[in-house]
Amino acid sequence: MTTQIDRRRFLQAGLAAGVLAPLLAACNLDPAAKEAKNSVRFSSYGDPTKLGLRSKLADKYTATHQNVKMVFEGTATAEYWDKLATQMAGGNAPDVINIDAPRIGQYGAAGALQSLQKYIPDTIDTKPIDHNLLVQGQLKGEQFGIPIAMSTYSIGYDVTVLDQLGLEHPKPTWTWAEYATLANQIRQKSGKKIYGAEDPSGDTASLQIFLRGKGEDLYKDGSLAFTDASLTEWFEYWAALRATGGTIPADIAAQAVYGDWPNGPLVKKQAALAHIQTPNLKGGFQDLTDHTIDITLPPRHTKAGKCGTFPAPSSFLSLNAKSQRLDDAAAFINWFANGADAAKTLRLISGPPASSEGRDVLVKGSDLSASEKQVLAYTDLALKNSSPPPQASPAASTAVGDLLLKVSQDIAFNKISIKQGVPKFMADAGKTLDGK
Repeated sequence: MTTQIDRRRFLQAGLAAGVLAPLLAACNLDPAAKEAKNSVRFSSYGDPTKLGLRSKLADKYTATHQNVKMVFEGTATAEYWDKLATQMAGGNAPDVINIDAPRIGQYGAAGALQSLQKYIPDTIDTKPIDHNLLVQGQLKGEQFGIPIAMSTYSIGYDVTVLDQLGLEHPKPTWTWAEYATLANQIRQKSGKKIYGAEDPSGDTASLQIFLRGKGEDLYKDGSLAFTDASLTEWFEYWAALRATGGTIPADIAAQAVYGDWPNGPLVKKQAALAHIQTPNLKGGFQDLTDHTIDITLPPRHTKAGKCGTFPAPSSFLSLNAKSQRLDDAAAFINWFANGADAAKTLRLISGPPASSEGRDVLVKGSDLSASEKQVLAYTDLALKNSSPPPQASPAASTAVGDLLLKVSQDIAFNKISIKQGVPKFMADAGKTLDGK
């Protein structure tokens, strides 16, 4: 869910800051005021493990850079965005800000973030970062955020099951027709003990991959960017697999929520194929099953067709436009994004490093787990096959996702037909995007 920068919050927080700041500084109760003169503040969000590692990096940077003291401010994700909005409104935001794609657009347009163009390439080296990642941190052609890690859509498959059944592993250039064939073979050769695949018919990320292979996308300029015919094709594809057992039935699919790793069809060994975002391979899937899981590119419509996948930054580092230590803060961003210390410390906790230099450091290491090796190898493969990223999703995209899931479930449970479901979704989604 996107947190908007509320004008009233800016004004209220700014007034409060103006009244309280002198008092706090005089009493030495404001740690930011005390540290500000000789420090660079760095904020980040996440779970305790991630925050602990990033705090360690801030300390390491301080130890190796005599004229800079990094002050780390870590906050749980649930509270981070409201805290950042309040800091921005009060003129007390950190120098280096860990931020996501939607908020780069919001804060950048509001003039709260510093353009990084003058620091590229002398201070910040962007050459090791794929262009399709960089552009997602740009506003009107200017860089406002440096990607630090990335996530890529993949298809996970149960190696143990496929080997037991004597089935070939999917190739990177497989097609949707071959996906269906493999899913049905899994069902038949297992004696109908296991289904072929998950049912992602209500998942917008999966639909997007399918659409991009056809030259379409989910959104363009805030509106739906695909036809009724393409959505009909999508629903019919999964309905056909549902009928043969190539995909899980409606009752199992209704309980399979991406992110609920222990109850996922792949982890529960109910199905042998499922989509996986690369940061989730190890902890979300592989660590929860004794079967071996591998990943490959999503299917194409034809062997020579376009692969729909694209790299997505898991987050960026940006500069506060009001920072008094812009040069030092920009140098830290480069060290964090491209440096060996950061790569070795963070590894794949937020996904593979966005910088190829960071990935190279990990590949050359001798302590990578099998899952980490798989993700790094897949990441290079995906980058070579990726196409330009889509436009940023509109604010109502979460609500549109809910509508797609509802219609897909109604179709799967035979409450409505595909012929009824497609126009219903298109109409309801259109109204939602229009704010009606």
